[in-house]
Amino acid sequence: MKIMTRIALALSLTLSASGLALAQDWPVKPIKLISPFPAGGSNDIATRVIGEHLATRLKQPVVVENRPGANTRIASAQIAKADPDGYTLMMAAAPHTTNPALFGQLQYDTLKDFTPIIQVVRAPLFLLVPASSPIKTTKQLLELAAKPEAVNVSSPGNGTGPHLAIELFNYLAKSNMTHVPYKGDAPAMTDLVGGQLTAGVHPIVAPLPFIKNERLRAIAVFGSQRSALLPDVPSLGEQGFKDTDVYTWFGLVGPAKLPANIVTRLNKEINEILAQPDVKERFVSIGMEPVGGSSKEFEQYIETDIKKWNELVKVRNIKTN
Repeated sequence: MKIMTRIALALSLTLSASGLALAQDWPVKPIKLISPFPAGGSNDIATRVIGEHLATRLKQPVVVENRPGANTRIASAQIAKADPDGYTLMMAAAPHTTNPALFGQLQYDTLKDFTPIIQVVRAPLFLLVPASSPIKTTKQLLELAAKPEAVNVSSPGNGTGPHLAIELFNYLAKSNMTHVPYKGDAPAMTDLVGGQLTAGVHPIVAPLPFIKNERLRAIAVFGSQRSALLPDVPSLGEQGFKDTDVYTWFGLVGPAKLPANIVTRLNKEINEILAQPDVKERFVSIGMEPVGGSSKEFEQYIETDIKKWNELVKVRNIKTN
């Protein structure tokens, strides 16, 4: 029995040493970087921008794979089950922290089955009205919402960040504006510009051309501060609505127990990538603000966001169907 115990211990130490050596040598082969959305969207673009620069810095190919579906849950389940060797990563998005509240028990534990690496970018959400609307301020919108006539507010879909932002704003403002979900930002823009909707909550990418040609008006940005993307638009925070920080965001995660040296290396490389002027310009062009920071900061952000949405979904009895 003692001999078998010694053999098992020796084997365990050998495997541990082997795993440590592999982690220290990382990377020695191509890295798979998963986007949980279809090709061509903002998450896919951000994934490819980071992947291209990482490949140059790490001297290994970074292969982007699109795994859309189920509000990012399909891709998340794949990452949760992947080997923690640094060769399978994902560009997580806002649903990563809203899905636990919206869908109950998942195939994975968002807090335990992933290693947060770095928050890459975020897109502020804007409160929009048609340019033909007499509404020019948040106060005027809420005054209209207090009247019997319906006030309809669009989002790119049930369970999205903008949907939850609308619910949060309704809760904080003690309002009852009606949420109208669309299948994406683009179709919502058609009805919003056409005046079929009172207002909309969307990230800036889709509405920006309509704002520039004065067919839409941005009356507020969610959060405590104004956005550099549209600095003349007041924040909800400065209008008296605290705790309205809601973003569409993307961040790199890996499976649980990802070796610390790999996390540190990836975090360092991506922070440096985000500091490059051409990368900043590329993200601004798609309505994104570079974030960066430490892996610990990203971990804390995820924990705080999950708690916030759990509370709101319960209070507002939010459903995704």
